Amino acid sequence: MELNKVEDYLRHAKIDLMTKSVFLSTICLSLKHSFTTDIPTAATNGLSIIYNPDFFANLTAPERAGLLAHEVWHVAFNHLSRVGERDKRSWNIAGDYVINLMLENSGHTIPNGGLLDKKYSNMSTEEVYELIKDDNEDSHGGSNFDIDLLDAPEGKKTSEIAGDITDIIIRAQLQSRIANKDKSEIPGEISRAIDELINPKLPWNQILIRFLSDMVKDDYTWARPNKRFFPQHYLPSQHSPTIGEIIVAIDTSGSVSVDELQEMLSEIESIRDTFKPEKLTIIDCDAKIHNVFKIEKYDNILDLQFKGNGGTDFQPVIDYCNEHEPEVLIYFTDLYADIVKDVGDYPVLWICTSNHQPAEIGETIYIN
Repeated sequence: MELNKVEDYLRHAKIDLMTKSVFLSTICLSLKHSFTTDIPTAATNGLSIIYNPDFFANLTAPERAGLLAHEVWHVAFNHLSRVGERDKRSWNIAGDYVINLMLENSGHTIPNGGLLDKKYSNMSTEEVYELIKDDNEDSHGGSNFDIDLLDAPEGKKTSEIAGDITDIIIRAQLQSRIANKDKSEIPGEISRAIDELINPKLPWNQILIRFLSDMVKDDYTWARPNKRFFPQHYLPSQHSPTIGEIIVAIDTSGSVSVDELQEMLSEIESIRDTFKPEKLTIIDCDAKIHNVFKIEKYDNILDLQFKGNGGTDFQPVIDYCNEHEPEVLIYFTDLYADIVKDVGDYPVLWICTSNHQPAEIGETIYIN
């Protein structure tokens, strides 16, 4: 079978996946795909999906789409890193039962020989594993069962892959949320895992990144797809994340220590480089605004000089933001000041350096 023909089959399978699941297809398009005769069917190492070209070509079109969805779900469930000290073959089998039941329920076609048993319905991979771990090797496909969870790629630790997959899953969740409004296509097992990943017990800078990620349009836009691969088919176009103006206010009244200020500025620099906002403005303030820094692409934020050390009043910054209508206001402060009034239609994130109670407006995260 010519490789170009097999690659055509894979493109059609990706398109089929797009019509069924924004969540899965976003993950799929974030992974590498390749062909090799070193494996009998198909498998994933967490960051790539690898196919045997002859096996893939001999499947029907619906089966190829089902196989692709199956491997993507292994990535979505983070099965490679969740195996821990468990028996790898039994864990792989448990994952296959969970995934194939989901695929059948969502209208996918499972390739011939795929493991399927309704008695495992509504179970997690861990729950199925506990039921089958002591079964003999002749069960569940016997010697014909092909393990499709590969070891981590050379030079990569499983923990590193788990972190990469986490980023992909969160991005896919955001894209799915945008496309499906309030309708969820994500299983409870993954939703719970995502909730744990964005738990506020994380360090403040990670929470800040997650907060901004919720506002960013994803790498793939589904609103204006570009024609790719085939004249009669479309795939989403890829572009850099975009966000409007970010305004960062730093309360220099004594609320912020020198070390905290340097850490904040370093984080702001990282935000600029990661999210590439259309505008980035840093405000030096206490009871009034002392400086408004319009940050350009190559400015060294760590070199900024601040003048504060007076009292604290949030209203001057709020008035400034009401006039300029940013995408988001991020305010570093100890929150010891009067409650602000008349906040405009933009989110406010307070990064608090004290143990003060949360602000009544916006969201509050704590450095300490």
